[in-house]
Amino acid sequence: MAARIQVRKRRNLTAQDREAGWNAASAPAPLPTYDALRDSNLRQYFESRTIQKFLQNTGWIDKEGKIVDLDKFRGKLNIIEQEFKYAEKTEFWRLKEEEDMRRTIQVKRERALIEAKKLERARKIKEENRIRKGLISAVRNQPTAGMARLNIEPSSPGSRTQGSSPA
Repeated sequence: MAARIQVRKRRNLTAQDREAGWNAASAPAPLPTYDALRDSNLRQYFESRTIQKFLQNTGWIDKEGKIVDLDKFRGKLNIIEQEFKYAEKTEFWRLKEEEDMRRTIQVKRERALIEAKKLERARKIKEENRIRKGLISAVRNQPTAGMARLNIEPSSPGSRTQGSSPA
């Protein structure tokens, strides 16, 4: 059994020695590029109508069937992307400004409504106070300017009371 272990170790060592002796260092060379759309062996495949429609929809070929070179149009694509970003940014700020204007108008309307309610409340309180003063002065037999406006006559002993009519 010991002999088998030694044989396996020798085989492993020799494989490791062989791998260690392998040297893949060479001059750096670019890998050749492969373009399936330009492969003459796949021409029949890419000429089928369904594949042509798919390639047009995904932007690999134009409507005439010519291959779109993305490297050639990369500058144009960058410009278009920048224009989209700028348009999105301006739209964002326009919407934000519009929302701020709406909010400002709403706040102004709410303030005007509150102010109108305050004025109405103050007017009602003044009117109630004027009526109260008129009634109090009527009770005290002291005519005031407010009583004349209300058509209230001062009461005297033996005279008619307010609101009574001659019968």
